[in-house]
Amino acid sequence: MKFEALEAQGWHEFSGNSQPKCPHCGDDFDIADNEAWFLYSDDERHELECPSCDKSFQVSSTAIWSFSTDEQED
Repeated sequence: MKFEALEAQGWHEFSGNSQPKCPHCGDDFDIADNEAWFLYSDDERHELECPSCDKSFQVSSTAIWSFSTDEQED
């Protein structure tokens, strides 16, 4: 069944994670292990193949910038 894990677990398990999660089998896609550094590019959508189940899926990425001014030189 296509996107079996997504259907079974619900969208909230696959949204806003620190690494992509395969919607077919539910396994986490480790960015470092798979050397998928392109996921950190400015593109919003990426195509991946899960190393666990060998099925393709799309990943949306969002960059969030934060700024700190808590450390100041006198």
